[in-house]
Amino acid sequence: MVQNWKNVWNKRKPESEEVDLAELIKLDGFDTGAGRIDATDWRVLTNRIAKKMGLKDGDSVFEVGCGAGAFLYSLLEEYDIEVGGIDYGKGLIDTARKVMPKGDWKLKEANRLAMEPVYDFVLSHGVFHYFGFDYAEEVFDRMIRKALKGVAILEVPDLETKEELERIRRDILTVEEYKKKYAGLEHTYYAKEWFIQKAKDYGLQYSIFGGCVPNYAQNDYRFGVIFRK
Repeated sequence: MVQNWKNVWNKRKPESEEVDLAELIKLDGFDTGAGRIDATDWRVLTNRIAKKMGLKDGDSVFEVGCGAGAFLYSLLEEYDIEVGGIDYGKGLIDTARKVMPKGDWKLKEANRLAMEPVYDFVLSHGVFHYFGFDYAEEVFDRMIRKALKGVAILEVPDLETKEELERIRRDILTVEEYKKKYAGLEHTYYAKEWFIQKAKDYGLQYSIFGGCVPNYAQNDYRFGVIFRK
């Protein structure tokens, strides 16, 4: 499954030389159907998450599966922070390097995330559903070990709402369009208990919350988790 998604994301690159937040959001996949988020709502999302994490000027944030960097780019509009990210899409990482040249960008698989250097916060947004559970276990462990203060895993598909969300995705497309678009590109759905057990295993405090994005069709079917050391 990971390889199939990798083929999809490696095809993404900017359509023009001028890249703004809206273009970064599009490159990161939040541009069509039930997954569409515009720049105004995106800024609300990142601001809400920053407050939940307790982000402040001078902190550092590393994103796993950063794509073209839309999440970090939005944070940099509001905070004086150091940023970095890892992604397996070359065109996406090249874009992140272009728009955030001071960042630390790695073209690698998420499960190759290095422990050094450490960052105050390590996050992922809209990524864990591309992982199988064994892969997710490995990535989670590396994220925890890399973070000094906390880890945020965001935009997680809720297992409790899987049937309804799959129906919404199907209804937006024709049957043939749906089969063509998602053949071999399944999503992994998580029970909240999966993350609760992780917090117990690692001795972490945690908070689980619902979707934070205004005007977002999938808001009721996704959740986020913040772990604190």
